[in-house]
Amino acid sequence: MKLKEIATIRTGLVLSRKKASPYDERKKRYQQITLKSFSNTTTLQRQYFDEFLSTESIDDKYISRPGDVVVRLRKPNVAVYIDEKSAGLVIPSLMCIVRVKESSVNSAYLAHYLNSTPVRKMLEREIKGTTIPMIKTKDLENIDVVLPSLEVQNKTAELMRLAAKEIELTEKLTQQKEQFSQAVLDKIVTNSMKDK
Repeated sequence: MKLKEIATIRTGLVLSRKKASPYDERKKRYQQITLKSFSNTTTLQRQYFDEFLSTESIDDKYISRPGDVVVRLRKPNVAVYIDEKSAGLVIPSLMCIVRVKESSVNSAYLAHYLNSTPVRKMLEREIKGTTIPMIKTKDLENIDVVLPSLEVQNKTAELMRLAAKEIELTEKLTQQKEQFSQAVLDKIVTNSMKDK
C-alpha cells in the first residue's frame, strides 16, 4: 500500500510568514527543528534545536506530536520519530510531517522503514533540483509501504531502539576512553618535563 493511504503527509511551516522581530512585544516563543537536528537514527539531536519567535500562535498542524514521523526533504532524506520529549516543536517547510491515521501502523516502525536502504535509494532517484537537491511530498506519498503484523512492527521498532541506544553508549564509552588516554598521556608528559 502507498504511504498516503495510511498517513497524512504535509509540508512544514514556511517560517518567514510567521517570523517576528526580536523587538516585537507580541511575539510567541517556540523551539524549532533544524536540518542539523537530524542524525542517522530516528532520534532528533536536541542540542541543534533553534528558538523561533512567531508573530502569532502557530497552527497545531505544524507542531510536532508524539507519534509523528518527520522527514527531511533536503538530502540526506532522513526520517525521525517524534516521542514525548520531542513533542511541541515547530516543523519548518524543509521537512514533511507524516501522521499515521491507521491504528495498525507503529509510527516508530514507519520511521525506520523510511530510513531503510531500499527506500532511501528510491528517494535518491526522485531528488529534484541542482542547487538544492530535494524530494517532494508527492514522492513520499507514493512510497510503497510493506506492513507486517503490528506485533512484528512493535518488535522491530523496539529492536531498532535498543540498537540505537547501544550505538550511543558505545560512542560515549569511546569518547571517555579517548579522554582518559589523553589525560594519562598529558600526565606522563607533564611529569617527565618536571624531572628535567
